[in-house]
Amino acid sequence: MNIPKNFQLCYTPEDISKAVSKLGGEISKWSKEIWDDSHTDVVAVPILRGGIFFFADLVRAIEGSVEIAPVKAWGYVTGQIQQALDKVTVDVSSIPANGRRILLVDDICDSGRTLAELTSKLKEAGALEVRSAVLIKRELEEETFSPDWVGFPYPGPEWFVGYGMEDSERWRNLPAVYIIKQS
Repeated sequence: MNIPKNFQLCYTPEDISKAVSKLGGEISKWSKEIWDDSHTDVVAVPILRGGIFFFADLVRAIEGSVEIAPVKAWGYVTGQIQQALDKVTVDVSSIPANGRRILLVDDICDSGRTLAELTSKLKEAGALEVRSAVLIKRELEEETFSPDWVGFPYPGPEWFVGYGMEDSERWRNLPAVYIIKQS
């Protein structure tokens, strides 16, 4: 694949695979506790569209069954790098949250607005517990949301692309994660 020159490799497919395997093992323990306690599966919720690659690999690394219920969230202006919307928009009406334990899965936690909004809405909808897993957690001075499971903490402000993350709706299909270097 012809990678743009301003893309700098950050996490290789091997790095991602190791992180997914580790997180899958940790989440499996939680999922087993839920099954042993209530005989219900965790409802695994991929946050579309960016989280779908990480989600697909992660749920296959979880031992035992999970129920899947996708959700779409909008937190950024389409086609604009790092242009956040004033408000995150989510619709959780299709997620069977009442009386259930939910696992939110996303590619990255930047400000945490999306995960915080989804957590709040799902609890309002009757979820007993909402936990979250992200591939990348951007480390900020003022934390607004802390996911339960993180593949890679990252200290900088750079924009990521690949493995579900996009550059103006392009390059989601890269098997690795890159940083877009500004010229």
